[in-house]
Amino acid sequence: MGTFSRIFGSEDKDLQKKADELLLKLSKGFQSASAKLCVAAECWEEGKKDVLKELQEEIIELEREMDEVKEELVENVLTKSAFMPQAALERHTLVKALDKVIDATENPIRIMVMGIDMKPPSEIREIGKKVWQCTDLLQDAVKNLYKDFKKAIEITRKLDILREETRDIQFELLGKLYNDPKFKPTEIILFQSVSERMVHVAQRAEDAGDYIRELAVKYS
Repeated sequence: MGTFSRIFGSEDKDLQKKADELLLKLSKGFQSASAKLCVAAECWEEGKKDVLKELQEEIIELEREMDEVKEELVENVLTKSAFMPQAALERHTLVKALDKVIDATENPIRIMVMGIDMKPPSEIREIGKKVWQCTDLLQDAVKNLYKDFKKAIEITRKLDILREETRDIQFELLGKLYNDPKFKPTEIILFQSVSERMVHVAQRAEDAGDYIRELAVKYS
């Protein structure tokens, strides 16, 4: 069974090792950001305002740290001639896909803080858990690029199903918001906005998973 390191390896083993380490660091970054978003949804529902604000700052800081990791990988590794052009391009595409997952985690928590005095429906918390599970699967898929292409493919298919489940919960939420008169117009707008942006994280994870599956199928 092929592995990511073998297919994309170079003669410069130190450079190859650095590339692998940075890519895995990115995967830990988006998983950490997603986990914090999941906790933030719980804290918002429970009225833990100070913790919610702290989580916002942590996610923002983490997103910036991962931007630095991305730039180091692109500028100090992928641009080196030790990698063949196709290998460098495919790695770069994967890096961008993973970076979009991290970037997407910042928007929903910023909006949560805007509505910090509101009481969100329980579906927001449920969506947060599903989003976290999506990124957990994505992290496993990245790891398995270095172990087993077949396993990576199986994981990305599970990710597709989980993203659909996440979207289903969002539509349940929208049905509640549009039909329950207890919600004010401002609450409807804000809760809808948060849910859309949280689902966007899951969608970005699915997109990255689709690309991982494409690589795994191509080189199996």
